Amino acid sequence: KNCRTQNFRNIRTTRSPIMYNCKEKSFFLENGYLHAKNVLEVSHLEEIRRSFDEVWEAETPGKVNQHKLLKYPEFIRLIEHSPILDRHKAIFGRQVQLLQYDLLRQAPRQEDGGLSWHRDFSFPGDRPLSVNTIVYLDDMRKDRGPTRVLPKSHIGENLPPTESRCEDMSGEVLVEAEAGDAVFINSAIWHTGDRNRSDGLRRGIYMYYGFWWLKRYESNECLPWQAFEGAGEQRLRLLGVNMPDRDIHIYDPIK
Repeated sequence: KNCRTQNFRNIRTTRSPIMYNCKEKSFFLENGYLHAKNVLEVSHLEEIRRSFDEVWEAETPGKVNQHKLLKYPEFIRLIEHSPILDRHKAIFGRQVQLLQYDLLRQAPRQEDGGLSWHRDFSFPGDRPLSVNTIVYLDDMRKDRGPTRVLPKSHIGENLPPTESRCEDMSGEVLVEAEAGDAVFINSAIWHTGDRNRSDGLRRGIYMYYGFWWLKRYESNECLPWQAFEGAGEQRLRLLGVNMPDRDIHIYDPIK
């Protein structure tokens, strides 16, 4: 099977961006998630950390979502960052679109919150329609509340049982990522975060991509003008402005 050049890889080599292969894509499609190492190299990670803290300070209280993030150059550039975007192109081809974009910051030593198993999106069929990407800015040790996933739970239409949504799941995987790593999550997989019991911050960037023909979250609001300044064709497609093809009715999922 030809995965072309838009594929996945999950092999740590150096602290620099990596290329992708068919093995990584196959793992994602089968299991519903992928832990990708080093999507941000060291210098880029430090730049994004500084920008995260500055934007959080400037834009809170309130949600720090796409309507705020897409005013800032570092976060505008991040939506086209190859180690992130190329993995989405492996699934959605040229029809990839940014659907939502958020920052999440959890304070140290939280006493409330905890496990809450859920699906982001449910729709009949095996092929992913949307993928949430969490870019971690802090090492996700067990006490920091790493993302948990239940492999292969994206298959079918069942939801996590109500009576056990706040409990450990048999077969779950804790994504104990390092700062600069990312996890790609099929929006249909059962997953949950947890409260931050550590002495440090828990900072993550949530980048939600999907097919171009899906309606963007909060589409009733205009995106910031800064997002379109100097935008090339790829960014305009990601922001839902330009069509990815002349006729999207002739659908090729790997084009």
